[in-house]
Amino acid sequence: MKLAIPASDFGQLRVFATDLDLPAEVVAKPPQGLADLFGADLNPDFVDVVQIRDLDGMKLSAYIAEGYDMAPDLVDKAAVDAITGTAILVLSRATNAVETTLKLAEGLRHVTTYSPAVQIITPEKLPDASAKGILGNPPTKAPKSDARMSGMVATYALLVMFALVGLMIWVGG
Repeated sequence: MKLAIPASDFGQLRVFATDLDLPAEVVAKPPQGLADLFGADLNPDFVDVVQIRDLDGMKLSAYIAEGYDMAPDLVDKAAVDAITGTAILVLSRATNAVETTLKLAEGLRHVTTYSPAVQIITPEKLPDASAKGILGNPPTKAPKSDARMSGMVATYALLVMFALVGLMIWVGG
């Protein structure tokens, strides 16, 4: 069986199963062991080999829900929990964002693909009463303070005195 994974694949978890006893070199997830199983180069950091007997009674669907934060629908849950031998969980990132075709080895089957629930949140319509603001008369200039008036009078007085001194120097010279 062949399974095509596009380069744009993101956030999915593919569940594969086999009842065959996998050799230790495949369970340890070396790149060559994964290549033998899937017929493609996969990043072993994003592949999880789970022996069902090692879950100590925990259902595989619960393991995926807790470990990968992906809740299955009822059909997926029944199919995943029916796996008895070994489950191989392959995340989208295992293909390194390269279009990949998996050629499953004999005895390996694709059970299901988990996809994250896409949540599109539409923004609430904001009340527009507060956005209108309060428009009234434009603000008026603040009245001039006494200190400002005194400064203005002193400036004019200095200018007049400068003009008088200049006039006296011109007439005297």
